[in-house]
Amino acid sequence: MDEKIARTIRNLNDWKALRTFEKNVRSRGAFNDEIQTAIRDRATELGMALITEKTGLVLSELSPAESKIVKAVAEYVGLMQKQEKYPGRTFTQLRNRGLIDAAETSVSQRKPTQGFKTLIDADLEELSYERIVLDHPEEFSARALWFSRRTLGEPNPTTEPPAATHSNTQERTRALLDWFRTRAETSGGVLSNFTNADAAEAIGFGDLQRFGQVYGNLQSRIDYACFRVGLPPLGCASDAPFSRAWSKQDRTWAFPIPNMQAAARSHGWTEDDFALIEKETERVPSMAHIVWKAALTEEEDAVRIWAMGLQKSPDVPDVEELVDDASRRNPTWVRDELILALDLYVQHGGNPPGKQSDEIVDLSVLLGDLGRLLGLSNDGAYRNANGVYMKLMNFRRFDPQFIDAGKVGLQRGGKLELEVWDEFANDRERLSSVASAIKASIRSDTPPDLDFADEMDVQEAPEGRILTRLHRRRERSKKLTEAAKRQALKTHKRLFCEACGFDFERAYGIAGTGIIDVHHTKPVHTLVEGETTKVEDLALLCSNCHRIVHSKKRWLSLDEVRGAIRGQGEKTT
Repeated sequence: MDEKIARTIRNLNDWKALRTFEKNVRSRGAFNDEIQTAIRDRATELGMALITEKTGLVLSELSPAESKIVKAVAEYVGLMQKQEKYPGRTFTQLRNRGLIDAAETSVSQRKPTQGFKTLIDADLEELSYERIVLDHPEEFSARALWFSRRTLGEPNPTTEPPAATHSNTQERTRALLDWFRTRAETSGGVLSNFTNADAAEAIGFGDLQRFGQVYGNLQSRIDYACFRVGLPPLGCASDAPFSRAWSKQDRTWAFPIPNMQAAARSHGWTEDDFALIEKETERVPSMAHIVWKAALTEEEDAVRIWAMGLQKSPDVPDVEELVDDASRRNPTWVRDELILALDLYVQHGGNPPGKQSDEIVDLSVLLGDLGRLLGLSNDGAYRNANGVYMKLMNFRRFDPQFIDAGKVGLQRGGKLELEVWDEFANDRERLSSVASAIKASIRSDTPPDLDFADEMDVQEAPEGRILTRLHRRRERSKKLTEAAKRQALKTHKRLFCEACGFDFERAYGIAGTGIIDVHHTKPVHTLVEGETTKVEDLALLCSNCHRIVHSKKRWLSLDEVRGAIRGQGEKTT
């Protein structure tokens, strides 16, 4: 291949440029296998950069299977971008589960995933998750192996898949916890001296030179679970904790490792402690660095409080002081988040489930995805389970069943909580519908990306930002706009505002031909991502009337705009 062409391809910095380049080369009849390979390699490089940006994963020191998964995702991202599609669900899965667990989840489906079909169509079966699972069986569960064989047409030892279980990572984590549990039981609840090599060998990793990274990851998952449940880090009970795991890095404070060791060794470990830790590890992705990085980015003060509180020293600030500092830096909750929190609150009649319940944890994960979509958080855990639980308890201060009984909820909060309560608490059907629409938009492969914040006079709808974006994106759709105009011309032979009757062409002549805005009349919360919008749901408005519709916190209906024009409608403020 000509060096100039190769250099040009290497300098292409986005998929649009790659598509344009390929189109131009094909049109000149110069396209060949070498150029195709070079374009694919460049697309893979762009894909890997995007994976890092969108997931926060550290793509270094990976196991063989993890390395192949990164390559597979990068290829898939490139293929999707070539089709002008965005693999949002893939990024979300990687961000929440890590590389191994994401592959486990994808292959263990009744039907092959879209990712598998896309790679097969591109003749890249060797990069499918299924092939990676079979090539590296030691890193995956028996269930994932069964489904991968079936999808690839290979024989299985049984007609039904093994029962659902966790990945090998979780199974090994459980085995390590069992070793700790047994050791504590035989020593009256105290973890007697041991080395990392002792623990690693007990679960089948006899050579730390070879398996040190894998074992360290298991230990790190357990230590993260200990942080979440407020117990000393089990890994620090060893004679020499992994120094890299507790390194200072660029923080202004350092982990008090001697204190943490003393706390882990002196703690009276119980069966309840180990059961709590094991349950928490089931929520941790396979790669521990994901959640630790998130915690040290978004909840640094909480980690510091935990570490310093294990054995307090005179020079450690009071916990209350650290909590106040943390709360001041937490991003303010937005309307979308409060709607989702209120929906869960009313589902439980004002008595939220526990801080570590599946429902609270699920909402925490969902809010993390929402924070990234809205640009409020780009990395890691955005709303932890404790914070979500406390926000639900804030609603009690508005709830009549508690106020009338002389009880109060948590008092810290903003006036937006009251606005959301007044708007939705007494209309639970609407609340449920709005919450469902928000969730659908968050989980969509193509979440709305139009930012209305800079649009003059456009106020956020009561249903929140993400549904406002979806509404405005529908209104800006060229395809829908043209369809609505064609229908109006077919019916009325001209375009005019359905609120005030203004006709741009009559007012401005040929310069006004075809000028009109399109307004989506369906309630915001009834919009579902991916649903086809009907022309009947659209109204033509002049720019002034359209601005009036969106200019209030509660958007006006067409009848209210018409009434205001006639001076017969209620006064709007």
